[in-house]
Amino acid sequence: MSHILLTIVFSVLISILSYKLKFLTKSGAVAVFMLAIFIYGIGGLRWTTPILTFFILSSILSKIRKNKNILVDELFDKNSKRDAMQVFSNGGFGCLLVIINYFIPSELLFIVFVSSIATVCADTWSTEIGTMFKTKTFNITNFSSVMQGTSGGISFVGTAGGIAGSIIICLISLGYTYLNYFSFVLIVVSSALFGNIMDSILGALFQAQFKCSRCGIITERKKHCSSDSILVKGYLWMNNDFVNFTASILGGLFSIIFLLLK
Repeated sequence: MSHILLTIVFSVLISILSYKLKFLTKSGAVAVFMLAIFIYGIGGLRWTTPILTFFILSSILSKIRKNKNILVDELFDKNSKRDAMQVFSNGGFGCLLVIINYFIPSELLFIVFVSSIATVCADTWSTEIGTMFKTKTFNITNFSSVMQGTSGGISFVGTAGGIAGSIIICLISLGYTYLNYFSFVLIVVSSALFGNIMDSILGALFQAQFKCSRCGIITERKKHCSSDSILVKGYLWMNNDFVNFTASILGGLFSIIFLLLK
């Protein structure tokens, strides 16, 4: 009974505090509450620490980037306040793994979980750090020069930032793994790098990109300058949330392949 009460209190506090700090929209706060109920309630600190670290540090990083370069927001579908779909796209697969682990306990599932969270952290940090400073950005599929913030765009600074983000998640999780530390770091960081690369490839090839009918800017937004944008690339249903969710799965599952090949 005490654990159930603690879980509810923790979930409510993290949701309200995140909303007050403007990390989340109202729908995002509800989504975080739901994920926290399952992840902390079932998995405890072992499973909560990696995803909570990702959420807090990435939210702070988003605020810092926005203060340094707010113009790039015009290219993004959403702003720095995460809504429910963003929360579930980043943590939904991880939550599913926690639930599965409750019924079928396995160290492998924890490794997949951390690799998945490290992947979404790498993606977020790549975007935020890569657009925080003025740097050359290239399309990952053909290495042609593109605007910062363009779907599928990569830069040296952004890639380095993504690797740093995955390392942070890995290090914060070291105390909870039964695997050899070196192997754990190698698997998680490599999986996150793979997932981040796949995120960029999916973004470049399939993610919906629109052209504003008024100002002509290429953006992820269906509406821009108070008017409907025109789809010029990708599939209408494949937005950034879908790409992030897919990448979180690919990054997590890659750790299994890595373990089998190791």
